[in-house]
Amino acid sequence: MRMPFENHLDNTVPRLLDELNIPGAAIALVDTGELAAVKTYGYACTDRQIPVSGHTLFQIASISKAVTAWGVMKLTEAGKVDLDAPVGRYLSRWQLPKSAFDHNAVTVRRLLAHTAGVSLEGFKGIHPRHQIPTLEDTLSGRVPPLDELQTAYSFRWNEKPDIERERRPVYLQHPPGQAFHYSGGGFTLLELMIEEVSGQRFSAYMQEHILGPLGMTASSFERREENRQLFATPYTAKGEALPHYGFNARAAGGMYSTIVELARFACAELPGAGGEKPGRGVISPQSVEAMGSKQVFAESLQGMDFYSALGHFVIDMNGLSCIHHSGGNVGWRSVYAVIPETGAGLCVLINSEAGNDLWMKIMQDWGQLQQRSNGNGNQ
Repeated sequence: MRMPFENHLDNTVPRLLDELNIPGAAIALVDTGELAAVKTYGYACTDRQIPVSGHTLFQIASISKAVTAWGVMKLTEAGKVDLDAPVGRYLSRWQLPKSAFDHNAVTVRRLLAHTAGVSLEGFKGIHPRHQIPTLEDTLSGRVPPLDELQTAYSFRWNEKPDIERERRPVYLQHPPGQAFHYSGGGFTLLELMIEEVSGQRFSAYMQEHILGPLGMTASSFERREENRQLFATPYTAKGEALPHYGFNARAAGGMYSTIVELARFACAELPGAGGEKPGRGVISPQSVEAMGSKQVFAESLQGMDFYSALGHFVIDMNGLSCIHHSGGNVGWRSVYAVIPETGAGLCVLINSEAGNDLWMKIMQDWGQLQQRSNGNGNQ
C-alpha cells in the first residue's frame, strides 16, 4: 500500500527537478524503524540517460560526520577512547599548532559537537588529476589549489570566499567549549584519532566495524573502482557535469552511499518494528541516544531551532525531536532525518549543487506531516 507522502513526492519532485535544473534525486521513507518506500527521479547521468535507481551511488557529503560518530562511539564502548579526554592524548602523527587557548580542552566530545573551537568549516575535495594528500598533509594545509570550477562554486555560495583556507593548517581558532563553530577540520582530527587508536586506515576501520555490520556493503569512505558504473555524475547549478572530486577529509564529507543503504543507516538509529534496538547490535542504544542528545544551540533556520549533538543535529519540531544531518559538496546535496518518538525517517540524495531548495522543501513537507500525525495520535 502506497504511503500518502509517496503521492505527494510524485506530484512535487518531478516539477521541482525541472524548475531547479536538477538532474536526479533519490528519496527513502522510513516508517516504524523500517524502510517503507524508495522513490527515484530523473537521471544519474544526463548525457547517457542513465536513470537514478535505488542502487545509484551518491557522495553523501557531511552526512559522513554522522556515520563517523558511530565509529568514534564504537571505540568509546571498547574502552579505547574517552569522550571527555583531550584528542591530543590519542595523536602522535600530528598535533594542533600552538595557540593562546587550552589544547587540553579540545576533547573528543567537543569535536563531535563542533564546540572545540577548531578551524576550517569544510573542504572542496581534490581534483582527480591530483593524488589524495595524507591526513597529515591535509591538516597542515599541504593540498592542491582549488581549480576553476571549485573556485566558481566558492563564489556562488559566498560573496567573499576565502579560497585559500584549505591551504593553511587547521588550528585552534576559538576558545574550546564556549560556542558552536562548525568544523570539518575537527572531524579530520577525529579521522586521524580513529586511525591511530584502531591501527587501521580510517576507511577500512569504518567498513569493518560500522558499514559492513549494518549491511551497507556498497557504501564506502573511498570511491571504489569496482563500483564505477553505479556512481551518479555530479552537476553544477547550471547543469554542467563536474569531475568526481576525491576527498582527503573522508570523515568530514567523503562517504558514498545509495539511498537504500543510507536508509538502512537511518533505520539503525531507530527502534525497529520487530523490537530491534537502536544501534542494531553494532553500537549500544545508549550510544545512539548520546549522539542524539543536545549539546549547545547552533542556529535558527526557517523558524526552527537547531542544536548540535554528537556528529548529529537536533531540531525542535513542536514537541518532536528530529535527529538529522545535511550535506553539501561540489556537485552534491543530501539530508537524512529520523524521529525516535515515532520511528519515522527521511533520506534524500541529489546529484546537483542546486539541490538545497529541493531537499528543504521535501523535508519541510515531511516534517509538517510528522507533526500533524503525532498531534492526531496516528503514529
